[in-house]
Amino acid sequence: MKIDVNNAFTLISLLSMLVVGGYRLAQIEADINTKIKAVETQLLTAVDQLKDNVTDRLYIAEKKLDIHLTEYSEKKQFVEYRLNANEKLIEHKFNRLVGWIKQITGFLNRESNFHIRDDQF
Repeated sequence: MKIDVNNAFTLISLLSMLVVGGYRLAQIEADINTKIKAVETQLLTAVDQLKDNVTDRLYIAEKKLDIHLTEYSEKKQFVEYRLNANEKLIEHKFNRLVGWIKQITGFLNRESNFHIRDDQF
């Protein structure tokens, strides 16, 4: 069996090209996997930062809402207090006025036999 030098060289170069091609494909695959891991890491970091940012913003909004609700309830209580005070003051003035009207009608009834034509008095 005689092997031709040209065939041997072709066979050796084919095998070396297959080995080098496989090695190069392995490098390219490793490079792609490295880039995918880097992008994945950056994406996870960005998602964590956004989650933290949203959580912080929700916490701040919740605190502001609590402050406004507290302020609203205090203002509401103050307004109710003021309205109650004004209502009591008006009631007091009205009762004093009713007393004066009764005194005046009594005086006018005694002095000049004057009658008010309202049933309430």
